[in-house]
Amino acid sequence: MSEHILPKAAVSRRSLMMGGLGVTAMVGLSACGSGASNTPTTGAPTAGGYVPGSAQLKVELGKELTGVLYPDGYVGPLARAAEKFADGQTTYRVVTRSFVGQDVAGVNTFSKHLEEATGVKVQYEIVPAGDDGAPKLNAMMSSGDLPDAFMTGAPWMGGFTRSQLWTYGQQGMFLPLDELIDQYAPELVNLFGQFPELRKVMTAPDGKMYAFPSINQCYHCASSGQRTWIHTPSAEAIGVTGDSVSTLEDFEALLREFKAMGMIPMSGYIEFPPMSLIEAAYLNVGEDRLRRKDGQISYTPIEEAWREAMITTNRLVNEGLLDRNGFSQTKDQFTRLAMDPAGTQVAVLPGQSQGEFAEVNFSDPNARFREFEPLKPFTGPDGNAYVAWRYNPGHNVGLVLTSKTRNPEELIRWADYQTGLVSTLSMRLGTLDEHWGWAAEGETGIDGRQAVYKKTATPSDENDVWWEMGPYNLVMDVRHGEFVDEPTSIEPALYRAGKMYEPFAAPEEEYFLEPFFTVEQAAQVGELKVNLDNAFTQGRANLALGNADPANDKDWENYVNSLKGAGLDRYLEILKAADDASNG
Repeated sequence: MSEHILPKAAVSRRSLMMGGLGVTAMVGLSACGSGASNTPTTGAPTAGGYVPGSAQLKVELGKELTGVLYPDGYVGPLARAAEKFADGQTTYRVVTRSFVGQDVAGVNTFSKHLEEATGVKVQYEIVPAGDDGAPKLNAMMSSGDLPDAFMTGAPWMGGFTRSQLWTYGQQGMFLPLDELIDQYAPELVNLFGQFPELRKVMTAPDGKMYAFPSINQCYHCASSGQRTWIHTPSAEAIGVTGDSVSTLEDFEALLREFKAMGMIPMSGYIEFPPMSLIEAAYLNVGEDRLRRKDGQISYTPIEEAWREAMITTNRLVNEGLLDRNGFSQTKDQFTRLAMDPAGTQVAVLPGQSQGEFAEVNFSDPNARFREFEPLKPFTGPDGNAYVAWRYNPGHNVGLVLTSKTRNPEELIRWADYQTGLVSTLSMRLGTLDEHWGWAAEGETGIDGRQAVYKKTATPSDENDVWWEMGPYNLVMDVRHGEFVDEPTSIEPALYRAGKMYEPFAAPEEEYFLEPFFTVEQAAQVGELKVNLDNAFTQGRANLALGNADPANDKDWENYVNSLKGAGLDRYLEILKAADDASNG
């Protein structure tokens, strides 16, 4: 992530990782540069008869800016001049998010930039981010007091899910956007040409697309669910590096060395216990503990391979190599082990980034987070490791047009401008030539290739930027195109962690992406998942700590039955029905 001013309401993990939301992908990147095709990918006719991708563009992209450097094979939006297309005669009512300290409707610099660049005049109606904004949004939907558009961000901000889009679209509250996009959104049409899976994942089971998408591809996030870190000074003391542990046996020997040093060999916390790479040594646990297997959707914590992982985990707990508290303590308690003023008390820690357990302070060259490096996955009994890789096109909802929308063509063009490179970067970094600029030849980006842009000054307050509220285009080459000084950015280290984990990525065909749900399915799945997660968390702790013996058939059967009692069978039944409908 670029270290711009962060919203005060954002959660700490999000602030450090740009995680959340399920927004990462490992997709095939083809060269585009200035030669990207404007030809949309066509599909089957929608219920209304329109064939997505069949309409011709009625507008053109702005003039490409000179002097901007791109790495070889760059795939992403190009820097283009803004061309005003609206006269400001219509004021659109747009409901959006805001954070403490932000005045999107008033003094915000980026809001003003959008109006100046496009001519589109917007009256922003603010709702709080997260759950706090839900009552107001629900009231609007139930009363029919709809704005021209909703721009409420990703799900972590409280924005609409794909299932909600489908529901409200079927009810006639949200407009289908396929034809409008194909005619008036050249930036997005280019994006669909580069990443056809994005159009597919945003298309509802009725064949229509009810939102203008945003894309956020975070390469390193793809493996973040099982990321594990080692305390480098402690490892160096015994002659070990993060990539020198190859097998489960090596890992166990490493933990014994740390125990002999008087350290806690490995710890974690209730949401991220000290066993992620142990699981990876036995099976692909999948995102949210789900994967495709033999044509079915499998809940991996009841698979025999996961049982074997728990047998190993229990043995290591009994040997004092895994911290018993790591299955029940809070994240704050876990962090105190790493941030102890006398020095970190734990040698191996799970975490999506170093910021999971250590304060990321770039002003301090000796900050504790700099003492950790990623630990390479290690192979298990079958000689493999299976990192649960998040194969996801990085989709979010950028803009929704309602049935009350006036001149939808203009708002589609407004959304499309936001997905351009200058707008996407200004939304995050501030004003061009004041807070950021174009990189010089030889300056390298996060991935080591030619950088495209660089931050030159930190915005003075949050009103110089937005925060992923509307459309944007953060494909991987844009994210990686930032020139960074490694001592002042966490991103190069996270990129290297992703490269370390990529060779162990689980097969793409096993990846399960949450499907579209009907209203009834969504309600049931939400309740079932809460119950199932609670039963699993308790069952996992019991098996790990020896309150139940994972090697004992009766204890294992009782554990599985506890999950079934929490609704596992019904949960999988609904997932399959929704998945079949979404991919039919």
